[in-house]
Amino acid sequence: MKTNCKKAVDNIRAYIIRNITVENYNYNQPTNFKEAAKIIVDCFWHEYMHGYNLKRNHQECFVDWLSGLPSVFDSCYYYNRSAVDDLGSILEETEEEKARYNDTQAADILSRLIYREITKATGRY
Repeated sequence: MKTNCKKAVDNIRAYIIRNITVENYNYNQPTNFKEAAKIIVDCFWHEYMHGYNLKRNHQECFVDWLSGLPSVFDSCYYYNRSAVDDLGSILEETEEEKARYNDTQAADILSRLIYREITKATGRY
């Protein structure tokens, strides 16, 4: 499935909602995707971008932030969960289709898809 088809977008958004964790923050549990996206962007800004050179590519900074395992979002696909399996589940891929990626490539694609959806939802960056 293509990453920009409606089903893939819905799956990415559901994945984001399933993996947000606000218990260590002063936020209420989000009830919809737009709220979840705003919380993630706010945390990204305060934890990573605050004080950094704002001329840096925000998508690259976001991917770097996710690889550091922020506590607001479960991005363990970088370290102890298969990014290939997570991405394959989102895109509803077969084992043969998932074999196109290694974990590093899948983690990068997954993080970029997350970035794409939260920026569309919030209108930031």
